[in-house]
Amino acid sequence: MHDNTEACRVLVVDDHKPTRELLKAFLRGFGANIVAEAENGEAAVRAFDEHAPDLILLDLEMPIKDGRDTLRELLEKDTEAYVVILTATSEMSVANSCIEAGARNFIRKGVPPGVLKMMLKTQLDSCCAG
Repeated sequence: MHDNTEACRVLVVDDHKPTRELLKAFLRGFGANIVAEAENGEAAVRAFDEHAPDLILLDLEMPIKDGRDTLRELLEKDTEAYVVILTATSEMSVANSCIEAGARNFIRKGVPPGVLKMMLKTQLDSCCAG
């Protein structure tokens, strides 16, 4: 059985470099292709236009353009964009509003690394395994 996640093109967006590095390491471990990373929403939109990723991991709280505005802009460009929100907040209303706006799912930052790794694998499978 062929695992299509190795063809999955991922854009990682977070203003915290150590978080980006951790996410990329886990994703590469699953065979994902990290096509770009960005530290704010403006850079994320440019990377989205340039690389057409299959999966976008998008932090909510960032400078210049936050994740909510970035989510709206990405979905205006491509209503089928597969965006997963990364958030440190425990407020479900924030996550739910992002889902209502079109995000496919959310991952809460601060979960144990093993849980984060499993959640990323689930998102890769949902997005790219067809």
